[in-house]
Amino acid sequence: MDVIAERQLELRIDGTSVNVTVKIGRPTPGESGVDWICPYEVHFGDTCRSMAMHGGDSMQALHLTIATLDAELERGAKRRAGTLYWFDEPFTSLLENSGLQERKS
Repeated sequence: MDVIAERQLELRIDGTSVNVTVKIGRPTPGESGVDWICPYEVHFGDTCRSMAMHGGDSMQALHLTIATLDAELERGAKRRAGTLYWFDEPFTSLLENSGLQERKS
């Protein structure tokens, strides 16, 4: 996977912590030539989950990947009964904390 973005988080569980790494790969055209694929990895300590999202173009594949990562991180933290932190602050979302704003017309 050609990594284009990475984020380091910390999962705190009852006074201990686990390193959490999120990696997003470069979107590439699918084999059919119609769709695009954006791979990602989520590492909770030594456990890694690798998946990919498909979209109609590279932007949609990337957007779906980022949205899916929010669900993956939330599920992983809940499954381990912990709380995610980024820069020593509670982490809630890749999208919500991105600084991107919804455009109002």
